[in-house]
Amino acid sequence: MLRSATQMPPIAPARQPNRLKFGSPAAELGLLTKGLASLEKHPLAELLFKDVTAFNIPKIALSRTWKERWDTATLELSNSGITLLSSLFLPHLVRWPVNQLAQLSQHYTGTDVLKEEFSKVTPRLAGKNLLPAKMARMGASFGFFFPFAAAFWAAPFARNWLTMKRTQSANFESMIGFHEAGSHQPKRTLQEEMAYQRNAALKTVATGLGLGIGSLLTGGLLARRLGKSLRQNLQDSLVQKLSSGQGGKVFERFFRTFDLKGNQVNGQTATLVFWGLPAYLGWIHGARSGNERRERVIQSANAIFWFFFASKLTTPLWRKGYKEVLKGETLAKCKQVLDARDVKAGLGAATAKIEDRLLNLSYQDILKHFEAEPSLRNQLLKLKNAKFALNDLGVPISTLTAVQLLNFNLTERKIKAAQPIQPPFQAHPANGLNPFHAPVPPFGAVSSSFSPFQAAGVWGQGSPLVTSQQPNVF
Repeated sequence: MLRSATQMPPIAPARQPNRLKFGSPAAELGLLTKGLASLEKHPLAELLFKDVTAFNIPKIALSRTWKERWDTATLELSNSGITLLSSLFLPHLVRWPVNQLAQLSQHYTGTDVLKEEFSKVTPRLAGKNLLPAKMARMGASFGFFFPFAAAFWAAPFARNWLTMKRTQSANFESMIGFHEAGSHQPKRTLQEEMAYQRNAALKTVATGLGLGIGSLLTGGLLARRLGKSLRQNLQDSLVQKLSSGQGGKVFERFFRTFDLKGNQVNGQTATLVFWGLPAYLGWIHGARSGNERRERVIQSANAIFWFFFASKLTTPLWRKGYKEVLKGETLAKCKQVLDARDVKAGLGAATAKIEDRLLNLSYQDILKHFEAEPSLRNQLLKLKNAKFALNDLGVPISTLTAVQLLNFNLTERKIKAAQPIQPPFQAHPANGLNPFHAPVPPFGAVSSSFSPFQAAGVWGQGSPLVTSQQPNVF
């Protein structure tokens, strides 16, 4: 076919209609950004994703034997299961009895002060005394915290029992591949050890449930007393102590620290006391030998440092990185957009540095408030993706891998150092000693008890020494 002599204009591709994606009608997001933005909208899902990806899977993969891999997987998946099930169901179970005991509906008509975050409940209850509500929430919070913490502490003992039942062995060193470590044999029989592990798990769970029920009863009854005193204008010493003076300040600080917000443990102190410490102290308490205990101490120190203190080291680096990437006019434009957002929300002038404000932006904030600045929005999304990949996944996996390899090396050296030194084999008898350690036959008799000698090797690598000897006949 001949080409037309007249130049035809290029055919423009049909424009795809813009779709609403995470609050930004013009945003065509990559798969990674979509996934992370979706996770951020569901904090429990994000927590489990980080836990499984950055801790559970690497620990399971870095096991020394398949027996240890199953042992590790049992505990890691148990901890994730405790987090998920407790967060989904336990808050509903603890709030109902407290509400019934406290009779809060008589003091806050039409408002369930136990379900929502307290900061969202407070504006609707302006002018009311909130002491009964706070006391009831404390009862519900600790009714959640104690069983939650006990389940993490009991999990290592339950794991030990399952591993012993599956492998029919209580020897940790044998499970990780060191069958020669005879000096590390358990002091109890297998059945005694299994009974101990099972009972320890049950007692720990029972203690947590007992403390939780006690918290529900105490918080509910005290809230009922406070509500009755306030309704009837009674002079109650407890009301006075909790609403004025130093006692009021202590109670208010205690409430802010341990109030159960939503369905998860929140705040650094509450998370450390009722989540981090029970999980890792239980891990150490449930160690089956000195070698395992040392490994658990090192792993726990690494995990607690990363969860609670590493941000103090990484945040200044990310602040500097944001400032390096978003320079001059770009940084000024970011400040202009965020200032406009704050003014629209009725907030005053921001006092925090622009880098800190950008670091704390969620995916939803970026997609919503930087919609009119596509290039700037995309830069911020890339930085947030990189921060998640490196800060929340890359660094934890790297430090965990380094700690695991350190533990493997230390344990191997300790076990080898504890083995008795085997005497070197002597090919010829010295001073009339029989190299075969067998009784010398009587004069003129024939020895018929000869068996080939097994040479003593180094670290279990002995090999049979083939020898031949004529009958000792005179």
